[in-house]
Amino acid sequence: MLDKIKGLSYTINDEADLALVHLVGDLNMFSAPDLRTTLVKKFETGVKRYIFDLADLAFVDSSGIGILVSFVSMTKKTEGGKVILCGLNTQIRNIFEVTRLLSVFTVVEDLAAAREAMAA
Repeated sequence: MLDKIKGLSYTINDEADLALVHLVGDLNMFSAPDLRTTLVKKFETGVKRYIFDLADLAFVDSSGIGILVSFVSMTKKTEGGKVILCGLNTQIRNIFEVTRLLSVFTVVEDLAAAREAMAA
């Protein structure tokens, strides 16, 4: 699935027992609601494990962070639910550090590390 809404495009690829979400562009107050709707629909189909590849995410604002936080919270309440973020550029990582959200998320360097962490 590929969508492009107000500066954000994303793909969600189903793999064996998880969904790989690749975000490209800007996750902001304009694009976050559409992404949230799509993620909740995917979650409701029974997928409980997600890797978010943020290597091509250029910008995230508080609305985008809010969507990610609420989605992680929702998945953690489900048995077997897990979310891993990978590929954060320096700017995005700094936002997560300043807001002290690195403790909320499982964050790893790249997609290979995310797959490894998901298997653990």
